[in-house]
Amino acid sequence: MKKMLRLILSLLALGPAALLAAADFGFARTIDPRWFPDDARQWSGYERSVLVTDLGRAEPAAALVTGRREKGKWKVIPFATAGFSGRALSAYRATAPAPVSVALDRTGWHAVYVGLSTVSGGLHVAQKSGVRARLGRAEVYRRVGNNLALLEPRRDVIQEQFLTLADLRAGDTVEFAPIPDTAATIAYVRLVPVTEPERQAWERDLARTETRTTVATFDGHSWIWPHHPRRAAELEENFTGLEQTDFGQWWFGVLGADLVCYPSKIGTIAGEGTEDFPTEHHEAFAKSVQALVANGVNPLTVASRAARRQGREFHVFVRPQAWGASIPFEETFNSRFYLDHPEWRCVDREGRRTMLMSYAVPEVRRRVVDILREAVEMSGADGVGFFFNRGMPLMLWEKPFADQFRAEYGLEIMSVDAEDFRIYALRAKIMTGLLRDVRAMLDEVGRARGGRRLSISAATLTQERFNERYGLDAATWVREGLVDQLAPIVAFHAGDGVSKYAPPDIPYYRRITRGTPVRVLPVVVAWETKLWTAGPPEETCKLILRWYDEGAHGITLWDPEVAKAYGSNVHEGNAIDLLGYLGHRALIAHWSRHGVPLPNRFPLTRLDENEYSPWWPSIGY
Repeated sequence: MKKMLRLILSLLALGPAALLAAADFGFARTIDPRWFPDDARQWSGYERSVLVTDLGRAEPAAALVTGRREKGKWKVIPFATAGFSGRALSAYRATAPAPVSVALDRTGWHAVYVGLSTVSGGLHVAQKSGVRARLGRAEVYRRVGNNLALLEPRRDVIQEQFLTLADLRAGDTVEFAPIPDTAATIAYVRLVPVTEPERQAWERDLARTETRTTVATFDGHSWIWPHHPRRAAELEENFTGLEQTDFGQWWFGVLGADLVCYPSKIGTIAGEGTEDFPTEHHEAFAKSVQALVANGVNPLTVASRAARRQGREFHVFVRPQAWGASIPFEETFNSRFYLDHPEWRCVDREGRRTMLMSYAVPEVRRRVVDILREAVEMSGADGVGFFFNRGMPLMLWEKPFADQFRAEYGLEIMSVDAEDFRIYALRAKIMTGLLRDVRAMLDEVGRARGGRRLSISAATLTQERFNERYGLDAATWVREGLVDQLAPIVAFHAGDGVSKYAPPDIPYYRRITRGTPVRVLPVVVAWETKLWTAGPPEETCKLILRWYDEGAHGITLWDPEVAKAYGSNVHEGNAIDLLGYLGHRALIAHWSRHGVPLPNRFPLTRLDENEYSPWWPSIGY
């Protein structure tokens, strides 16, 4: 005890830098929490790093232009910061330049980074900026995005981002390719020499599983349409960069209820047979999936293999009410099952037929079970899930439900109040029956795999009263062993005008799961981190720590992406730099007190003809 006290006193005498150096924050290497764990400044060799700033020597030279811009080519432009200068590569959103490679001329272990500038999009704001980058011998690109704000007065700034840790060989290159509909200004490549102990510690961190307590979800739609994939490697880009995260599971959406993004004998590929789409994005999705299937690529199995290579569990989930849609999406979300059976739609109390399917109908429930079985058998998934926030209600006053109500209670459903507890109870009985059917199906599939238990996860509504109203009897599901994980999540269009905004009641969920192996994993919306907080990301850290204190076992991230920004402009940089480390509780606690870092960045002093000054260019327009 005395030795420990003397150590603490000696560190205090040396100042805060020594205290930081003594901390590992759950990593095998020493981490300075003033920076993100993969920041270049974390390496001892940062001051000896090499900057490759002359990207004008990229190959092939035919893909570059130094005069007037041309479609399909990168424009080579001079740039400068206060500390270094060079020649950058620039492309606009519609330039569509060919891929180019830059020689690295270094060997040995290095951490490789890309410096990507903002791209001014107006007098005050930057436009979307990003590029695909990879070590030349790698099969898959990593998407890199600059999500910094322009500096005042209207100055572009470089955001430096990790690409890979590699044992560089003679002839190695970094290759760049455009992201569709995205501008880019690539300034440099940084090579940081890495010592052997640092490399070993990095590898140990990649292999650690105790912090992998978070879940990442992928929705089956937006990972395809913006990127126009035609090959498996182009699909895999969505997952490159997640290797270092605390994600222990990936929950992958088939897309809807029986709408899918892969070849299916049961479901409908969204947009199948459609000629006139409401947006270019929905058309791009349909054409991409058609092209992938024609090329022998199954997106579901590609995603599953990517998860396995990263040592993560792979689960599939459905959105229970994603069958059809109204104008302008009626032919984009066009489940054949939904269109063929209008008689199985939900009907409201006034007799109006809705565009929802009734889970009071056995055939509807069976359809969902069949979709899940096919997806599990096709992908080798570790489990299945339901995103019940997409959507409610699951049944209303249609004849199949009214008939069951009469059989159950001997009453006509219209003779009781719309919020009668018996309506709630029958909804719960029907949905619990569905979960039993899914459990039986998974047990059958598991026996064929040697007796392994496949899990069921349910993204339920945030509070007990909302679950009760819509038939989500989470307590019974836990008690009967029908679920393995519960993820309370914000509701969308639940119809009550309240559940959409109410935060998760973690004590309720912990109470119904206490003494069981069921895990509670509340959901953070990765593309809107401001939800339930005052905004800044340190408030997100405080919220997550509170959930942990209240009994949450981990966190679920709704649709995280490597190159995306924080929602609502609450912070600069890429949200994954925070959200990827939510299993490192000591680090999150530090950031909650001291603020979430910014990425390594360098303001430009010159870009092409613009020497940045208080006198803005282009203000005459």
